[in-house]
Amino acid sequence: MTIYEADWICPVSSAPIPNGAIAVENGRIVGLPESAEGYARVSFPGCAIIPGFVNAHTHLELTILRGFLDDLPFSEWIPKLTHAKYQQLSRDEMLASARLGCMEMIRAGVTCLAEVMDLGTAWPAMREFGLQGIAYQEVFGPAESQVEQAVGDLIQKVDDFRDDETETLRVGVSPHAPYTVSAKLYEAVNWYAQQDNLRMTTHIAESEDEGMFVRWGAGVFAERWTERGIPLTPGGCSPLAYLDGLGLLRPETLLVHAIDLEDADFGILRDRRPAVVHCPKSNAKLGHGIARLDEIRATGIPVGLGTDSVASNNVIDMFEEMRTAIFQQRGRTRKFDVLDAQTVFRMATLDGAECLGLSQHLGSLDPGKRADFVVVDLNDPALQPIYDPISAMVYSASRQNVRATYIGGREIAVDPTDLIRECAEIAKRLD
Repeated sequence: MTIYEADWICPVSSAPIPNGAIAVENGRIVGLPESAEGYARVSFPGCAIIPGFVNAHTHLELTILRGFLDDLPFSEWIPKLTHAKYQQLSRDEMLASARLGCMEMIRAGVTCLAEVMDLGTAWPAMREFGLQGIAYQEVFGPAESQVEQAVGDLIQKVDDFRDDETETLRVGVSPHAPYTVSAKLYEAVNWYAQQDNLRMTTHIAESEDEGMFVRWGAGVFAERWTERGIPLTPGGCSPLAYLDGLGLLRPETLLVHAIDLEDADFGILRDRRPAVVHCPKSNAKLGHGIARLDEIRATGIPVGLGTDSVASNNVIDMFEEMRTAIFQQRGRTRKFDVLDAQTVFRMATLDGAECLGLSQHLGSLDPGKRADFVVVDLNDPALQPIYDPISAMVYSASRQNVRATYIGGREIAVDPTDLIRECAEIAKRLD
């Protein structure tokens, strides 16, 4: 047993504990012994120990595209990303990209991910670095003629990964979005996920262009379907209602973004109980708007925080996501009490774990859970003085204040020097 001491222990499931400690044995948090005498002790003066962050929406494979797509409208952003991914980058290069993303996550205090992967390289990268969570295998196919092939390929990919699953590192499925997935493919993937007990995630209600496509069969996405000769039948409803009509909304489903919601959609969320991941920085950078987070949370469904990819965010920093979420919601609603530090801190940890169905295993510093925790250095002048550690971290800390990241009770230290050099050489070829 090893006892870790700090100025503050922040369990999330209960109030912060000043001058506290956690005990770790065999990779799990255990109850503190009556006396610390005779046990190994590790002290972190001036620091807080918090649960590892749960980043509830990521794309590790796209790390190599950081800065490559800056300041492009979404309608141009997607095809440029697609061209680079399929036409310019090899599988080995995409693996290097995913590995660099894993190192960034660890240095930022993220220990659990909801990763959306296309080429499957994020799965071995996550396993290499010990990151927990769900790797959702993406599937695409706007034409109904593609359904059989798309589902067959999806099943093969998932089967290739499942032998390596653990109770806290799982495989899921991700039909991408309404403008890249036909209704029949959505239904087929949903049936497969239910039959094989796979969790599912999908991008939905993300942009105005998507909303035009689903409601009226109009806009840039509709034009691209027409150019490809793909028949288009408008949904005539909101994107969320469209998914509901296809039977996708259930507790095992994680909805990404959920910005373009209509008033009636909140009743659907309340009835169907899917989870939602809020990506405030990515949403803002791409000009997609600000989600009605207070109304989403009022439905009582689980809501987590995600960074999205660094292609649409640029940096993995859950502290930035937390305070951006607060500032956006207060600015949108002009209500001071719409969101606070305690709430977003929970969204970035325990609520995120609930979104993934993993809250019984991680997300808080409770005995019996995995010893996935992060040491945050509070000695930075920008954080001093400390009146409340949660408030101080949410409003003032950054990824630079992460002193150590532990996964399964083991400190994970990474040196990205060689990988940064490799990725820089790969990036030179992109245009």
